Amino acid sequence: MSEASSSRVRPVLLTLIGLCAIGGVVAMPFLAGEPAEGALPQWQRFIGRFHPVFLHLPIGMLALVLFLELGGLFRKGPKQPGVVPAFLMAASAMVAAICGFLLWQSNPGDYPEELVERHLWWGTGFAAMMGVAFIIKTWVDFAGGAGNWLYVVTLVASGGVMGVASHDGGSITHGKTYLIDEAPNGIRGIYNQFVPEEDRVPMIDDSEDEGSDVPMVPLEEQVVYTSLVQPIFDQKCVSCHGPDKQRGKLRMDSYEELLKGGKEGDAFEPGNAEDSNILYRVHLPLDDEEHMPPDGKKQMEEHEIAIVTWWIEQGAKPEAKAGELELTDEIREAAGKLVSPAELKKQLAAAAAAAEQKEKARQEIAAKVEDVRKQFPTALQFESQESDGLVFNAVSMRADFGDDALSKLAPVAGALVSMDLSSTKVTDSGLALLRNAGRMRQLRLAETGITDAGLDHVAGLVELESLNLYGTKVTKEGVAKLKGLPKLRRLFLWQTGVDEAAAAELRKAMPDCEIILGVAAAAP
Repeated sequence: MSEASSSRVRPVLLTLIGLCAIGGVVAMPFLAGEPAEGALPQWQRFIGRFHPVFLHLPIGMLALVLFLELGGLFRKGPKQPGVVPAFLMAASAMVAAICGFLLWQSNPGDYPEELVERHLWWGTGFAAMMGVAFIIKTWVDFAGGAGNWLYVVTLVASGGVMGVASHDGGSITHGKTYLIDEAPNGIRGIYNQFVPEEDRVPMIDDSEDEGSDVPMVPLEEQVVYTSLVQPIFDQKCVSCHGPDKQRGKLRMDSYEELLKGGKEGDAFEPGNAEDSNILYRVHLPLDDEEHMPPDGKKQMEEHEIAIVTWWIEQGAKPEAKAGELELTDEIREAAGKLVSPAELKKQLAAAAAAAEQKEKARQEIAAKVEDVRKQFPTALQFESQESDGLVFNAVSMRADFGDDALSKLAPVAGALVSMDLSSTKVTDSGLALLRNAGRMRQLRLAETGITDAGLDHVAGLVELESLNLYGTKVTKEGVAKLKGLPKLRRLFLWQTGVDEAAAAELRKAMPDCEIILGVAAAAP
């Protein structure tokens, strides 16, 4: 055999392998037919569970290879990567497609049929195109790089197919509107122009007074299912048991759908909460595979479980009002803890606004923090990555830190939440800084020159929770000034002028505060 013929054997062999793999992946759905519950052996169902693990590998490989290929246009020397990355892309894409197919065969009916089938074929198409790209790259490599443009075009087209398959996969996992649920109205409007009417998302009502004019309906007049039970299902269950996704073939977005039950049978048994499937799963241990909601999802709270249990025990009627049922004090209390959808929206908006305000405050003080850090590089830090509160620790400076140094914290005093001045040279006059430290929660003044006079400044810290005066010259007259601190919970007075009798009097005046004396109560 000539040398040219021998060198041609490799690409021909790889082409045949690639074509066989492509044919096998494409033929797989046709040969297997419609999925049937429990038809697959356990080991095949086990392999199917690895679909989410493998699907990210070809996506990452495709992004990397495209980057390298496009980068080769501007690079001297060897222009393109070899055939190995193309092989890895194709192989991982096909493994992901096979696992996904087995997962679908193992759990038919858990998801919308049309969406799953579309995802199946787009995913299979992506795997096939990766196989085609591998074959093309094999011959480009054989030809010394000639025709590489066709390989790049195939990769780009594969990326488009992958994008559609990934979108459908995300819709299967999180619901059709997952990407658009938090979008502003402008994007929602554009999205609604390109989807069927039943898939459109509602525009956000920006009214600040939403629901403020709606009169409060007494509990006795509220329809239990619509006012109490369904809102619980909407918040904790519908994401996995709704129109876009039906785990166990069960829908919980309406009473009619709930009545149909799922593949495990009836969702509930009127008058018998103990044997009702939905509550049985709620009460399973959190680490149990059958527990609902799944671990990682927001769990039903005790008062919500009490409401659902009561409703089922009372007959699970869709139109029954609370006043028509046996309404106990326990159920009244549980109903009072429920959060309505409108109130939940307000709470989320308030939390987002608070987080935004906190971030704004952090940014505003950041420049001042940097200026102070020039004097104390390691002593001043933010309380956490999310907080705008500051923590100052002068212990490492001790004798070198006095009133003059403390005064340099004035620009950031309002943001201080914790300060440790133990064993420093700070005196009563230096503590005047604390008049502007209204957020202070924890203050350590152990073994400083502080006296009763300094506590005049401390007495104004209404947020203070912990104060350490160990080894100072304060007396019972001085600490009496602290009786007005509403949040003080720990006060260290070991080796001070406060004796046990004075501490006992202080405990009576401050019953919520732990007064600590003696060797056993070492400072934190």
